[in-house]
Amino acid sequence: MRVSDYPFTEEAAERVRSCGYPLESLLCKASFKTVRSRAAERVAGAIGGGIAERAARTDAELLAELLSYPLARVMVSCLGDPILLRRYALAEAKLAYRHMQEEKDGVAALAEELGLHPQMAGAGGPWRIHFSEYIRAAHGMKSAKWKLVNRDLAGGYLTVTEEELKRLLEEAARERVLKGLPLPVDERICASLQEYLGPLRADLERLAARQRVDLGRVEEGAFPPCIRKMLADVAKGANLAHSARFALVSFLLQINMSPEQIISIFNTSPDFDAERTRYQVEHIAGATGTRYRPPACATMATYGNCPGEDELCRGVRHPLSYYERRIKMRSLKPLPAEQKEGT
Repeated sequence: MRVSDYPFTEEAAERVRSCGYPLESLLCKASFKTVRSRAAERVAGAIGGGIAERAARTDAELLAELLSYPLARVMVSCLGDPILLRRYALAEAKLAYRHMQEEKDGVAALAEELGLHPQMAGAGGPWRIHFSEYIRAAHGMKSAKWKLVNRDLAGGYLTVTEEELKRLLEEAARERVLKGLPLPVDERICASLQEYLGPLRADLERLAARQRVDLGRVEEGAFPPCIRKMLADVAKGANLAHSARFALVSFLLQINMSPEQIISIFNTSPDFDAERTRYQVEHIAGATGTRYRPPACATMATYGNCPGEDELCRGVRHPLSYYERRIKMRSLKPLPAEQKEGT
């Protein structure tokens, strides 16, 4: 297992410390330009959807790959974009997962490093893992197959295939990379990295532009009945069902509301948890690489989130189409009082 392939491990951190290179050298010396370039490449890859592998063979190339990781964390912290933090953690984890596919002696050592202690069930057979470790590693996996009730459990252990173990390690790696971000970085350090941060900021702006549906400024008077009803319920302190919360957040993100604005909407809910809400909103906004669109009208109706159609609803199939059509009308007709109240 090459330590440079898994730079988020304690072994990798110890190797970096043992090199004894001061941060000033990494930031300024010409001999470390390769390290700085690779660090910026890691961050740019996270913005773009994936970090490219480097064919590092010589000791100098392996060292540059290893040193680029902590410097990339510094760059991400300087950029200060909360969604980038999660995209970066995911991109590093996916890079590690690709390296796992090349491991000839299995991934037991990496698992131990990440706090898992799988046992080989038999020669060439599946792995056994304690349910408590499994829950900790799989809690972020949404597919039904990862639910504990859908796994075989005996004596406190369950079995996973080699491929499933690697996916669990990918998730554990994502959480390890995200831990501690953003770093408390001095402004002078960020200033010394402007040569690299400038293009990265431009990449972030282009990403935001691609993901945004340009419908102009937010027009609450153009919201479809379902969204008005959800907002009215939230304002009254009601807890929305998960499907309704997802529909509301994804809709508001698509019409250019910022995550901060959306989080503030939910602070009247009785179970409001700022950190949890932030995670959910940023996840829907694309922190993990996928920006989610709101469900169509038929899906809204299936989950009981359609309060009833108005005249315009009958001519559209999606809440965003309703909103866009309303926006295009030169003058919005006054809405009935009962619809304004979300009843």
